[in-house]
Amino acid sequence: MADEHDVVKDGSPHTTRGILYQEHLVLGASFGRAEDTGIVYPTSYAGEGSLDHALEGAAIADLTGATYRLIAGAHPQELCEAAFCARKLLVGQCSFEPALTGDGAITSVPLLMRTGTHEYVLLDPTRRGPVVAGWLTFLSQVSSNGNAPYEGTSVEEASGMLVPLLIMGARSNELLAGYLPQAGHAIPARGTVKSVTLDGHIPALVVNVPLADSGKGTSYVLLVPPTAARVVWRSLLSFTWVEPLGRSAVVDGWSRQPWSQALDSTDVVELSEQGLRAWGLLRRGNDFVGARGILEE
Repeated sequence: MADEHDVVKDGSPHTTRGILYQEHLVLGASFGRAEDTGIVYPTSYAGEGSLDHALEGAAIADLTGATYRLIAGAHPQELCEAAFCARKLLVGQCSFEPALTGDGAITSVPLLMRTGTHEYVLLDPTRRGPVVAGWLTFLSQVSSNGNAPYEGTSVEEASGMLVPLLIMGARSNELLAGYLPQAGHAIPARGTVKSVTLDGHIPALVVNVPLADSGKGTSYVLLVPPTAARVVWRSLLSFTWVEPLGRSAVVDGWSRQPWSQALDSTDVVELSEQGLRAWGLLRRGNDFVGARGILEE
């Protein structure tokens, strides 16, 4: 996650453009702006069809502007295992992870990836993303009686680092395999993160996103260096059966999780222990923030 680029400002207060902004303009994109970072992102494209139709082939989306954080430093494992209540991730694993407040309310259920021994990445394109990012930042700075358990751990906005590109659809495996050595043998398993070389020369991370099975294939996030983002984006779109999707469709696809309807509220959301366990979102034990609020007696 060390690659960086300068974010392009468009002259408006608190507004920035991602590295692929011009590519989206060419495709006739309409734009929204992230409230927490000011980054503009494509909400839809001219002539964009339905999500289900796009998923019959393969669809790609630029996730720049989604809530995207790098958690790294001295104690990222301790912070993430306290903040999130599903799996304790090993290096190279990813999962959807609820973050609970102290009273057991859910901030969001972002995708959490462990990309290194002392490095995690959080990605959330939903409207709850800024909430979980703010909560995680708050926890990282907690101090009591001179004790700061996560001192030296940062929660850094990561849009200036690797560019996150989403691949979804029935032919997503076919699309990704064409860029990897030994074809499909290099594709990471579901719920894992793998370092790869695209086309034999572009270093990248591939995340096999454990989205609920909708019969529309596997979903991946490619994390690519900003210097290669335009080349990768244009190359992916060179296939006639690949379509670009705006953020509205991405959130639609992301929201097809069994817990998504319960989170579709601007109010405080509280879910039962039974519900979280049924969805695989709650580990055994009480070693996480909010355990007392969520665990039933």
